[in-house]
Amino acid sequence: MTTKDSRTLLHTIEGPKGKAALFEVISSGQAQPKYEVDFGGATSSFSSLGEAYIEAGVLSGTPT
Repeated sequence: MTTKDSRTLLHTIEGPKGKAALFEVISSGQAQPKYEVDFGGATSSFSSLGEAYIEAGVLSGTPT
């Protein structure tokens, strides 16, 4: 069985602290997608889009 992950950029939030990129990640064998926020070379994972979107806003300095 091969695994194929799909990582799609959903939104980029820009603020005074920089840019945060919000991705949806779908892994084979996984029922629900997960969401990742890339900021400053670090990636954080979340189980819900809402959590990821709020964190992206906090990191970038633009509340969402």
